[in-house]
Amino acid sequence: MKVLITGGSGQLAHAIRRVWANHDLIVPEESILDLAKQASIQAVMAQVRPDIVVNCAAFTQVDRCETEAALALAINGEAVGWLAEACGRQAALLIQVSTDYVFDGEAVRPYREDDPTHPLSVYGRSKLEGERQAARCTQHLIARTSWLYDAWGRNFYNTILNAAAQGRSLRVVNDQRGSPTTCRALAHQLKVAAEEGWRGLVHTTCHGETTWHGFAQAILQARGLAGDLKPCTTADYPTPARRPGYSVLDSAHRCQLGSDVMPHWQEALRQVVTQPDI
Repeated sequence: MKVLITGGSGQLAHAIRRVWANHDLIVPEESILDLAKQASIQAVMAQVRPDIVVNCAAFTQVDRCETEAALALAINGEAVGWLAEACGRQAALLIQVSTDYVFDGEAVRPYREDDPTHPLSVYGRSKLEGERQAARCTQHLIARTSWLYDAWGRNFYNTILNAAAQGRSLRVVNDQRGSPTTCRALAHQLKVAAEEGWRGLVHTTCHGETTWHGFAQAILQARGLAGDLKPCTTADYPTPARRPGYSVLDSAHRCQLGSDVMPHWQEALRQVVTQPDI
């Protein structure tokens, strides 16, 4: 299959290039496929004529979205609508990557795909709009994920390692729960989903759950590092954007759709540590 990948410089696109290597991958420079310009999307889609578009591009700086709401909505919402229109004209599958931040974190059990959404932040609202826009495409797969990281890119995993290497003390929130998910695991699940013909909305996170502090502890332990790590509360560490206190996503629907290849988050972390390159 011919697969067009947006956001080629990002950490997820890097994983997809490796994991989807048996497909014909086209990863345009972001200056060529400019999601801020509808004409750019139309031109690239007409030239490439892909079978699948995997939209890895997003404005993911959650706190910055609060002060640049228009830009966040344009990239995470409006541009997805343009992709959906272009995919619809060519009968291509649009895979839209979304987020656990579409929920408010008030649940007491893992969120299912049909649970009501209520984002707390501009980022969450813009990604929810992206889901709505993607659903306009006849052939679509909206994959909600959470806490993405891997051995490459700017992410929580590398932030913790860099801080430990510099001997800096770390205070990490211990009252936000979610499921750390590696880019390689998500890339593998998306590949399986595309090949098995999944459609609609599906949750695609690693199994299990922890807090950010628990995740940080696990990172240091897995790397054999001793860091000055202390827990704190969300109230102790205020940020411009509100985060959901609980955003674990239920995997039952994924298992019903087909092959669930997502590992437990601790096993996924072990893979990143032992095989930093894939």
